[in-house]
Amino acid sequence: MSGGGWRSTDVEPRLDHREARALFLALADEQLPAPQEQAVRSHLDGCEECRQGWDRYARTVERVRSVEREKAPPALASLVASRVRRQRRFGLKGLHLAHAQHRFPVEILIPLLLAAAVGAFLLMSA
Repeated sequence: MSGGGWRSTDVEPRLDHREARALFLALADEQLPAPQEQAVRSHLDGCEECRQGWDRYARTVERVRSVEREKAPPALASLVASRVRRQRRFGLKGLHLAHAQHRFPVEILIPLLLAAAVGAFLLMSA
């Protein structure tokens, strides 16, 4: 936030569009301190574009909150956990093995480098 952060003063801080929109999540979760909430709400009162954005955002949050939560099947949860453990165990070695299938063949690389060296030599000698 611009202006060195939030201060507890009588003058309410002014927000630009980006700052107001960045606070939508905290506003929807009712986690903003009173001065910040008042600053966002006063910006929304004076800015039609942000108010429309807030209305869409708030409707989306309400729809998501109204969806019944489902628990992942035990097989899926254990599969994800085992993949995470495997990835941690192999670390960079696993990354190297993943890229081994997509390496450039050395048989093509050597003639290309040789041709580039001959071309550079011919250019330098001309």
